[in-house]
Amino acid sequence: MDMVAVLNELERQEEVDLAVKMFWVIQKQDWYQPDVYLYKDLIISLSKSKKMDEAMKLWESMKKENLYPDSQTYTEVIRGFLRFGSPGDAMNIYEDMKQSPDPPDELPFRILLKGLLPHPLLRNKVKQDFEEIFPDQSIYDPPEEIFGLR
Repeated sequence: MDMVAVLNELERQEEVDLAVKMFWVIQKQDWYQPDVYLYKDLIISLSKSKKMDEAMKLWESMKKENLYPDSQTYTEVIRGFLRFGSPGDAMNIYEDMKQSPDPPDELPFRILLKGLLPHPLLRNKVKQDFEEIFPDQSIYDPPEEIFGLR
């Protein structure tokens, strides 16, 4: 269990490359049990560091272990892809989120709606889904002239 403490400390110090290496070592230990929180913290750290390729490797590994991301994990990965300039990948994560056994929270939708402002077709799809899932919530639509759409 000291290895998990080291992993947590590496994440705290934002040494995400070393943290990922430590995670792969932990995974090979006899006592290792699949843990969504180990994955979650690492995926979020990688997403915040714009290391989306590494985050997606962990994402796939997590799914192979039959673990599912929570709303915070979806939010941070979506945010990471939007920061990385990859709205298509953010939409892939969004589609994955819609298939999740847990109902989605508002926050990932709101992050997408904001991040997709320059992409009106993608944004309208997310907006439609948001309005269906959260009919009592409202969405702010900025004036079109802000983005030169007029």
